[in-house]
Amino acid sequence: MASPVAKRRFSQNFLRDARVIEEIIEAGDFSSPDAVVEIGPGYGALTHVLLKKISALTAIEVDRDAVHYLRSNFTADRLTVIEADCLDVSLSRFGVSIRLLGNLPYHISTPILFHFDAQIEFIQDAIFMLQREVVDRIVATPGSAEYGKLSITLQLGWELEKLFDIPPEAFQPRPKVWSSILYLKPRSTPYRVDRATFRRIVFGAFSKRRKTLRNALKGLVSIEQFTAANVDPSQRPETLSVDDYVRLSNIISHDEKF
Repeated sequence: MASPVAKRRFSQNFLRDARVIEEIIEAGDFSSPDAVVEIGPGYGALTHVLLKKISALTAIEVDRDAVHYLRSNFTADRLTVIEADCLDVSLSRFGVSIRLLGNLPYHISTPILFHFDAQIEFIQDAIFMLQREVVDRIVATPGSAEYGKLSITLQLGWELEKLFDIPPEAFQPRPKVWSSILYLKPRSTPYRVDRATFRRIVFGAFSKRRKTLRNALKGLVSIEQFTAANVDPSQRPETLSVDDYVRLSNIISHDEKF
């Protein structure tokens, strides 16, 4: 078949570098018993190689032309193709301990990450290709310029590792940005925190990033609560660790109950 035409509305850039494809699959250390769900396989660059490692695979793809290609080039017993936007798919249908793999559309990568974060109980681990700038933000540490609400929200539930970078020339068409591979695994010892309260505090703090916590969280957190959580209210939001935000959220949750 002729080379597929990338569709801008789906933010498509097709991975073409065989060496990079092999590195991604090797990084996953996939084996036959794994229950793998591939997100946005496109025309199967990763799919072809992955099916050399495992017996069967499920793929979620929104592009109708790509769905037709996949169903025409793989047998149904080896590849199950779900034609859907992954944001509309509940992982509960696949059971537990599923492994996710995918080149996520860069223009909606953050909503997709939050969608899967909300379903973390079904996931064994995930390997995602994302824009390098986004991966650097996700794995950033407190005090760095990249550290923010995306870093903190995902680090709450996941152990995260940036594996390697991928240059633009590995894709067709060539994007304007570098990409990176991110490995995500649910924390072996989860934080005990009310996620809604945690999110409200983190998002509230970073809605006014340039302000101190005292001003950014005015009306949400009292001086007494900052003191009880051992958090200095004169600090800025990007200086606090995940542990700090968890302590602060737990104080808020406790006080709201009484």
